[in-house]
Amino acid sequence: MGFRSFLRNLRSDKSGNAALIVALGMPALIGGTGYAVDTAQWYTWKQELQFATDQAAIAGAYAQSKEITQQDYATRAEQEFEANLAITADIASEPDISLASYNGGTDNSVIVRASATATLPFSSFLTGKGTTVSVFSQARFQQGASYTSCVIATDDDDDGAITIRGNATLTAGCGMAALSNSDQAIIVDGNPQVDAGYIMSAGGIDDALTSLGDNQLLEYVEGLEDPYDDLTPPDNPTPREYKCQNNRGSKFASLQPGTYSDLTIQCDTILAGGIYVIEGGSLDINAQDDLTGNGVMFVLKDGANIKINGGSSVNLTAMTIGELIAAGVSAEDAEKLAGMLIFEDPNGDEASKDHVINGNASTVLNGIVYLPKSHVRFNGTASVTSQCFMLAASTIDIGGTADMTSFCPPDEVIDETVLTTKSLVRLVA
Repeated sequence: MGFRSFLRNLRSDKSGNAALIVALGMPALIGGTGYAVDTAQWYTWKQELQFATDQAAIAGAYAQSKEITQQDYATRAEQEFEANLAITADIASEPDISLASYNGGTDNSVIVRASATATLPFSSFLTGKGTTVSVFSQARFQQGASYTSCVIATDDDDDGAITIRGNATLTAGCGMAALSNSDQAIIVDGNPQVDAGYIMSAGGIDDALTSLGDNQLLEYVEGLEDPYDDLTPPDNPTPREYKCQNNRGSKFASLQPGTYSDLTIQCDTILAGGIYVIEGGSLDINAQDDLTGNGVMFVLKDGANIKINGGSSVNLTAMTIGELIAAGVSAEDAEKLAGMLIFEDPNGDEASKDHVINGNASTVLNGIVYLPKSHVRFNGTASVTSQCFMLAASTIDIGGTADMTSFCPPDEVIDETVLTTKSLVRLVA
């Protein structure tokens, strides 16, 4: 048989087709299998690295969101990255950790980049080199904020818990807060001038406040709190009476701390430092009389109320920690009560009364006025010289000739917090 006959017979013979096809396809089959194995390995590397950089970016962002840990953000990110490595622990690069600007912010996100390089049997046979897998993660952060307020209404559901009337002026910019969840928790009645900075409420706020000054309204806020809710007023049971004395035709009174059934000021009066408890009566300061007291606290019990009349000269300064301790208050309680000028006992069963503050340019109130059971009408002004003035009551009505442009002396700030927001961290890439 000649060669040509052999080729014709081979071409027409079908008995070896399958073996030939398998032989011809074997390189592709082996190559596909090898590539699949290598691809699965790459995917595993990438999945582990991606998770590690995600967790690292989140950890770094959380560190950046708190002032106390900001300087350690890269260290915390690196620790979290390394803690999440397993099969790539020996082939992963050091993470590249940095801050970046996100969505219009400045350095408000953490970026983590990493890679892993290794030689795999099949892919290295084709390429002659190892394979590198790279990943990238980005987490944005927003620091939590603490908000303070110099005017606080503590009632939890009243309409008009804070009401601002007439032509009142409130431009201190130190915050205003109502804990009421009413849709009308803070309302305006008139044309006042209000520049309070942050105005916060657990309920709704009158839209008029957006046009009355440079105010930022925070409505229906969760987490507003009374910073003095857990305080208990101190006591001073020593019984006292108020009496004016004559001195060459002039009347005056020099009082000692203790418990008074009433404290209606009827002549120029000087208070010695200490705790003054008023049971059921009034702290009533007449227009023609002066009242001076340094290092004092008034505790109102049994429905006692205060009334500061316009025209009176008042100069009162709250007790310091040292003065409270000297008066028998524990060091722990003294630290909480320091700066409290007027404290209404929140635990009494007696019906509360309205309180009135009609101050003027001669009214100096250095300290906190806390009336958690009562309504207060603030129709005047008050000056400060050594401590911040703060007004907290169940409900507050500001009107008349109210004029408050400053609640704190220079270099002093209100530090009692009414709202603390949580830090926000979110993985964005």
